[in-house]
Order: sequence, then C-alpha cells, then structure tokens
Amino acid sequence: MALFNLTDIKFKTDRRQGTEALVSNSKYRRDLLRYPSDLGATDKGHYIVININEQINTTQSTGELVAGDLPTIIGGRTGADTTAGNLAAVIPNIEKIGSTFGQSIKNNIENSTITNLVTTAGDRIQDIFNLAKDGLTNLGFKEIDPKIGVRTIRRISDTIALYMPDTLNFSYGQGYEQLEPGKELTGAVLAGLSSASGTIRGGGDAAEILKSVAPFVANYALREFGATGKILFAAGTGGKVNNPMLEIAYSSPEFRSFRFDFMLYPRDEKEALEVQNIINKLRFHQAPEIVKNTGGFFLYPPSEFDISFYYNGSENPNIPKISTCVLTTIDTDYAPNGFSAYEVPGEMKAQLGRTGMPVAIRLSLNFKETEYLVKGSPLLGEIGRQRERPDPTINTTTAGGYAPGGGQ
Repeated sequence: MALFNLTDIKFKTDRRQGTEALVSNSKYRRDLLRYPSDLGATDKGHYIVININEQINTTQSTGELVAGDLPTIIGGRTGADTTAGNLAAVIPNIEKIGSTFGQSIKNNIENSTITNLVTTAGDRIQDIFNLAKDGLTNLGFKEIDPKIGVRTIRRISDTIALYMPDTLNFSYGQGYEQLEPGKELTGAVLAGLSSASGTIRGGGDAAEILKSVAPFVANYALREFGATGKILFAAGTGGKVNNPMLEIAYSSPEFRSFRFDFMLYPRDEKEALEVQNIINKLRFHQAPEIVKNTGGFFLYPPSEFDISFYYNGSENPNIPKISTCVLTTIDTDYAPNGFSAYEVPGEMKAQLGRTGMPVAIRLSLNFKETEYLVKGSPLLGEIGRQRERPDPTINTTTAGGYAPGGGQ
C-alpha cells in the first residue's frame, strides 16, 4: 500500500513542511479532514485534496461558504453554454409565475369557484409558454455570462485530504460509430450503379444495364427477409457474403472517469473518528436532497467535487488537472481482510471510534468529470496555438508563388 511503502525518489531539498500546510488557503484549514493524521509530514509529502461544492439551494449545508473561490469548471460544462444560459434567464420568471399560479389555484379552491380555477390555470400556463419562448430567443443573452452556464453549486470550506492512492489512471476516450452502408438499400444501389458503369463502358444497352443493377437490389430485399432471406442470398450468390463497406464516424466525446482506492488503518481513537467523519462527509454530499413543499416530486442534485494533487503544501503541476466532478459511487468495505475490530479493555458496548471500530476499511471513490475536453481547454495544457482558418477562395498551391511544404 502506498501509504506505508513509499518508494518516491528522494531529491536533496530542504526539510518539508509539516501538516499545518496541507492546503495553501487558510479558509480551508478549519474544516479540513485528513487521513492519516500526520499527512503531509516528511514521509508523506504527496496527497490528494478534495474540495466540496454544495448546491446553492440546499437547506442541509455542512460547511461555511468560501467567498471568491469558484468550482473549477472550465467554460461552464462544455456544450451547454448557449442553451443553459438562456434557460437560466427563463427559470426565475417561470418560478414567479408558478408561485402566482399556485396561490391563485389555492384561493379559487378555497372559494369553490371552478370557473375561475380553470381560467387561471389556462392563463398561467400560457404565460409560462410565452416566457419560455421569449427566453429561448432573446431573454438574458446580455445579462448572463456564457462561460458559466447554469452554475448551481458553490464552494464550501469542507475539505478532505487523503494520502496519494496507489493508482492514478487518466483515460481519454472518444465515441465513434461503426457504419455499414453496404447493408443498406442505398449501398446496394450504388454498388449496382458501379457495376452498370462497367457495362456502359463496354457498350451495353439499357437492358444489360438493368440486369447489372437488379441483382444488387434483389439481394438487399432477400436479406431483409431474416434468416431465410440470408440463406437464399448466400445460395443465390454461390456462397458469397455481402461487403458491409464499413466506415467509422465520430459521434461524441466521452467524460473522463476516475477511481481512487484507499486502505484506512486508524491507529488511535482520534484517527478512527477522523476516518468515520471522512466517510460520512462523502456519503452525505454524494446524496441528493428532497425539495421541501414539493411532495417529494423534486430533488436537488448531490454536491460536486474539485480534486487536486498536492506535494509539500502546494499543487503538483506534474499530474494533469481534473475539472469539477460528481461522485458516482462510494464503495466501503469494512472487512477487506476478514472482519476484525478494536476492543478497549473494560468497554462492554461498541462506541464510535473505540470498541467495535474495524481495524481496516477499504474506501473506493468513483468520480466523473462534468465537462468533456476539447482543444483549447486549460485542462489539456498549452499545446496547440490559434490560427486563422484559410480562405477557401484562395488557391494556396499557386497564390503568391507558394506551394504546400515548399518555399517561394
């Protein structure tokens, strides 16, 4: 395990800072949970820091708000800027109408005026449609920063620091779709036309051209008959199989996922309580919240998290940055090596952090980023450089005496 078997290359440097410098910002030190308790000391200089971003409308906050520090979402969740920005302008107005709508219905029910109830409902629903229509076209374009999208989270002081996990795997994926145009009617027709072109070049007449195209279309029809059609197709072609004419087409980016595994061996009561607090804090912020006075119909989403990798009190630039993440799963194994627990002499009942506390706990956290990476994202580093798109009206092979790959 990385915690107790460090094999880091030791450079000749000054003595490392102590545990008081786990995070450079003093606003996070008061509500900092750590494991082990001496994290950041001389033999444990590498560690991971998890900041928590709660939902703005939550009524179940656990930490103090941290002014000025925003989540690290770059560009406001890529791909949602325009639509999300417009909806952000519409939502407050819809909420106002909804409040008036609800109050009108309540008053009409109390007064038993069904006619007024129906009229009010129709008017309010029409108002909502009108506002949504206006908002999607021009409402809020100038007032809302398109870089932030719908930002429904805010940073709080709660922070968790853990030793560097054994595995740090960064996987970059893209989605591609495999196409088979040869198995479609269009592919069959194109193949038939290709065969017909050979007939035309050979001087064939219209009848021979139709004969060239017909088998391809007929075979397509046979294949659509299911298993029997496929058998007839193979028999009619002398055992030949259809060429699917495979093509690959880009479909979508994929969100990065991260799994961090930790083995927790509390060495005393204080460290045991810290371990329990860390697990409880993560479980709390990974859970959604029922919106009050909605009959359980609406939920506030769980909190989100910012993950950073530190060394000796400052962020480590040698490890790629991670954007704001959601915590998709928490796996907690209280018996990773078979169950065993601490016992305090004289205690006959289990107590938190003392008698009954598991000797070992395996904690596995699965995170997923809330934005996908595109060229130009700060998360990819400063690799490419901006350049203007070429003018398609200019022939670059002759204009100005230039040729591709050559000089004047």
